[in-house]
Amino acid sequence: MLARFFGVVVIVALAGALALGVGGCAPGEPAPDFALTTFDGATFRLSEQRGNVVVINFWYPSCPPCRDEMPAFQEVWEQYQGRPVEFIGLFVPQGFDTEIEARQFVDELGLSFRFATDVRARVAQDYAVQYFPTTYFIDQAGRVHRQEISRLDAARLDEILSELLG
Repeated sequence: MLARFFGVVVIVALAGALALGVGGCAPGEPAPDFALTTFDGATFRLSEQRGNVVVINFWYPSCPPCRDEMPAFQEVWEQYQGRPVEFIGLFVPQGFDTEIEARQFVDELGLSFRFATDVRARVAQDYAVQYFPTTYFIDQAGRVHRQEISRLDAARLDEILSELLG
């Protein structure tokens, strides 16, 4: 009986947390800043991207929906060239996946937007990422616009970016 009561309490608490947006950065909040070395050796610092919409995609190579959505990210990245939009794919090491495998995957698909390794998953922790893929959309003022925990297609990416860019 007591175990059932605690089970119900946990379910209610989780439902409340989801309803309140707990478990991630809430829309309108400042996006946690981070600096990482990209696969090409440059430094990407989120705070230096003010004035740009930033799409942050948390992924890893052996995640099937992560793999499936990458061509859509590339398509939309190309579509938005010359506009104030930056994409960065953050490889979050999971299980047996290595940075070498992540780099091979990026090369294999010919992905040309920025990628970096989230060493020790520190950025993922700051953004409370629990599921993959997770994508954050940061507005031009550096605030969280929305979080998507799902495989995204080109139409959905374009819809969100159009909303952000007005």
